[in-house]
Amino acid sequence: MVLVVEVKKVGSSPITQTAKNRPVIEKDLEPGIMAEANKDGSTFVAKGASPAQKKSAVAHEEIHHEQMERGDLSYTDNEVVWKGKKYSRASMKEGAKNLPWEKEAYKNA
Repeated sequence: MVLVVEVKKVGSSPITQTAKNRPVIEKDLEPGIMAEANKDGSTFVAKGASPAQKKSAVAHEEIHHEQMERGDLSYTDNEVVWKGKKYSRASMKEGAKNLPWEKEAYKNA
């Protein structure tokens, strides 16, 4: 399954919306981070990203939103919970392709 995401600009604000009406907010993110899926359904995307990078990153984060909606994925500031198993954020590389929730997102985005 490949997810196609259309990002639409809302007026002149830095907020756009995906085809599923999730808010996409341009924001300064940590170095190396292109986007973040938030529990409130919004997605942060890096301000300096190209339109192609933004589209790809939003598609990837949309998979994480779906994982959260299914109850498979949750997180706190200190850990990520995938299907009931806790992973310490201190001992992982965020976004690494070998993490189980990332495998699905990289495969389907």
